[in-house]
Amino acid sequence: MHCRYLTLSLGLALATVATDLRAVAPAINGLQPWGLQRGTEVELAVSGARLGDAQELMFYSPGLKTLALKPENESLVKVKLAVAGDCRLGVHAVRLRSATGISNLLTFTVGALPVLDEIEPNNEFTSPQAIPLGCVVHGVVQNEDVDYFVVEAKKGDRITAELEGIRLGYTFFDPYLAILNAQRFELSRSDDTALLRQDCLCAVVAPAD
Repeated sequence: MHCRYLTLSLGLALATVATDLRAVAPAINGLQPWGLQRGTEVELAVSGARLGDAQELMFYSPGLKTLALKPENESLVKVKLAVAGDCRLGVHAVRLRSATGISNLLTFTVGALPVLDEIEPNNEFTSPQAIPLGCVVHGVVQNEDVDYFVVEAKKGDRITAELEGIRLGYTFFDPYLAILNAQRFELSRSDDTALLRQDCLCAVVAPAD
């Protein structure tokens, strides 16, 4: 009976210690931007909780180097990050280490194309945001949000649009993507895809300028 009580007491003590550690360890819930271009230096904002004593970003693959890190307050850390020209393309993982612990894991993407910010309002077909071909748009979709973008293309140009959301592992996200012509006719559309799950991918060869 004494051994059983001792085992139970140790179990409760370990559970209490684990709870206490979670209460002081940092937690990260967002990165701005989520997508980085390789071969560039990027200003990164890391948001979360208990970040006031942040000391380091921990990456799981080479090609990413922290140049400067400054906690702004308990919920925001500003980071200057160098992305090497040969950094692996695709999804990467990061944790934040502070004086009191190591955070949960978040993912982000490194790509080869320049990154532009979405500019609201762009919710109407008649007033889309103009963007060049060959770029990444970094934006946020809230609830039943609809965003429009316009590109210029010549007849015979290939237009490819890919949406990366659920692959970031941040939240469940089930978007719909379409390429329209100037008359609002759908040339290509995508909901779910075999390889990308709820993320979308559609492409079209422009039938006219």
